[in-house]
Amino acid sequence: MSYTLIGSGVKEVAVTEHDELDPTEAARAQREAEDARREADALRRDRERDERAAQKETERARRDAEKIERTRAKDAEQARRDQEKRDQDAVKAAETARRDQERAERERAKAEENAQRERERSARDAAHEAGRALRDAAKAERAAALAQQRAARQAEKARAEADRAGDGPGPDLAGLPRDLAVLWRAPAPGRRGPRPGLTVEQIADAGIALADTEGIAAVSMARLAESLGFTTMSLYRYVSSKDEVLALMSDRAGGRPPLVGPEVGDWRARLEVLLGEQRPVIAAHPWLAHTTSVLHALGPNRLAWMEAMLAALDDTPLSPADRLAVTGTLAAHMLDEARVASAIAARRAELVDDDVAASPDELVLLLADEQTHPSLVAAARAGAFAAPDDGALPFGTRVILDGIEAMIARA
Repeated sequence: MSYTLIGSGVKEVAVTEHDELDPTEAARAQREAEDARREADALRRDRERDERAAQKETERARRDAEKIERTRAKDAEQARRDQEKRDQDAVKAAETARRDQERAERERAKAEENAQRERERSARDAAHEAGRALRDAAKAERAAALAQQRAARQAEKARAEADRAGDGPGPDLAGLPRDLAVLWRAPAPGRRGPRPGLTVEQIADAGIALADTEGIAAVSMARLAESLGFTTMSLYRYVSSKDEVLALMSDRAGGRPPLVGPEVGDWRARLEVLLGEQRPVIAAHPWLAHTTSVLHALGPNRLAWMEAMLAALDDTPLSPADRLAVTGTLAAHMLDEARVASAIAARRAELVDDDVAASPDELVLLLADEQTHPSLVAAARAGAFAAPDDGALPFGTRVILDGIEAMIARA
């Protein structure tokens, strides 16, 4: 078998054993056939390489197209998100601007409110100072008038002491209850025993000292006897009960009223002087407001105060019953205010013990909410809970006097 190259192909030529070929020609033909085969393989490989290259290029083009599409979609999504963010930022900026404007308006309103409160406080302070100046002037006038009567008061006190000591005339009090008889030094039923070594005045003074330092609850016959250096039973030679002691204490602690005549002023000026003299007495003996004995102790001092209060109303058109009601109302109110002041002082002492040094105004500002309690907060900021201690009569007493004045005007 032999091969012959024809054109670009290879043609197989059959050679029989009977054919006679030139060996050189046969070798050449074989080489040509081999070259043709190799060339055909090379062409096939080139075609395959070209096909693979075309496929790769097609795949690359497809991937590039997909990448471009993904990039375009991603850019569109990013653009959408950017637009949403810009819209949100614009909304936030508008909301922030609105809040800033509202805050500025609130601050401006608050500043105006504070300025108004400051103006009102300044006006109140000015009015208070003016009122204080007027009260000081009136007080100075009353003090001058009272100074002129000091000698007369001393003489009156001396006469009263002489009457109580039995050196002068006194009322016939035979049969008077013992708790009143002891106030007027009426003779008590005779008792056996040694000559008295005490006086009821000493017992009353000891009770006053004990009540002033420890309170009215601390007063007992045993404590009095201990403070005086006597036995408990020995006190019963002079007083028959603790009630008698309390009556003695109440009348003696009250003292004598000042003499106030027409030269002091009208009925209101005289009552203000008398009430002004009673305030320091109750302040020095706060227990007077916590015992009913002060209401029943109709001793010389108590009657003197009642007489002075009623006499101040002599020139008014009020009836005797109305005058007595007026004096009773003023006395009861003064005792009520003393009880309230005592309770407030005790509460403040507790706060100090608990290391809470806040004033009433500060406590109200701490507890009250301006939205719920605007009037209460405004009063606390104005210092309304810290009542000034300027020596003037309390507000409630002045209101009662105003009511009495209106009552007199209508009479």
